Amino acid sequence: MRGLLLPLSLVLAAAATAGLVLIVLRRPSPAAPAPQGTDAIELWSPDLPAVRERELRPYQTTLTLAEDLRDALPGPPAVLEQELWRVSRSLKNKANWTLEKLARQEASPRVRALLVLAAGVHVPDTAPLLRFLNDPHPTVRTAAVLACGHRDEGPAKASLFGTIAVPVGRRPADTARADLAQRHGQEKDSSVRAAIDAVLSGAR
Repeated sequence: MRGLLLPLSLVLAAAATAGLVLIVLRRPSPAAPAPQGTDAIELWSPDLPAVRERELRPYQTTLTLAEDLRDALPGPPAVLEQELWRVSRSLKNKANWTLEKLARQEASPRVRALLVLAAGVHVPDTAPLLRFLNDPHPTVRTAAVLACGHRDEGPAKASLFGTIAVPVGRRPADTARADLAQRHGQEKDSSVRAAIDAVLSGAR
């Protein structure tokens, strides 16, 4: 009888040990502390918003700015005028490239006119701008004229598309004035002639 009890006690002891091991293995381990500092990974929790709002600087190129002008064309004139001068400020450092490349390749006369005015005000009296005085479309020629005479807070106003008021009053260089006077004598479109008159008469 004593011989049977000894193996039974060993079996019970082994079972008890196995049970303790199982309990220890099932017990959840304490969560590791989140790393600190700038490299810490933010863990999701129900208290955090699903999407964090971020302020991103819009990516702009001369192409995207041209598309902004194109998109604004069907809208109200006040919005188009505001967009024109916003784009103009953004094109200040790329004015020559815009006139030499982008504007010359633009198929839409109205978008081309907006690009010529927006970029041309930064490089008046230059060949890249004055070449547009010979553009086949009157709106583009008008834009080139107004760019030559544009002056912030100028004393006179001229019109592009009949809706955008452009301040003029800058005196073009002598060569540009000669080009404008010659164009006036050849010009058949009344809106272009009116723009030339506004620039030459309002120049100071």
